[in-house]
Amino acid sequence: MSTDVVALTNDRPDVGAVLDELAARLRLAVNAQAGACRVYDEAGRLVVFVPAPVLVTVAGEVERLLGERAAPPVWWVDIRAAADLDDAARVALACADELVARHGGAVWSGASR
Repeated sequence: MSTDVVALTNDRPDVGAVLDELAARLRLAVNAQAGACRVYDEAGRLVVFVPAPVLVTVAGEVERLLGERAAPPVWWVDIRAAADLDDAARVALACADELVARHGGAVWSGASR
């Protein structure tokens, strides 16, 4: 099973820029198409998948889905880490943390950090 992380950002996030910088530091490769990004390791294995961010404008929607309060509007960014790679969850959390550092907001990981 994959590890899912959600970044809720105050501004429209530039996911591609964040992933490009992370990939350069961690020796990974990024493929971006139609707003979605895929990150691959040196062996060509998918590490992280990030679909296009979604603007959430409905009050209570984030709480309904995550159990956490967030005042709309927020940008919802799903970050899915591959289950079979040791560092994938760490890369996903690093991406979420960097998105929130740049755009404000909060990170939800479903587990205590």
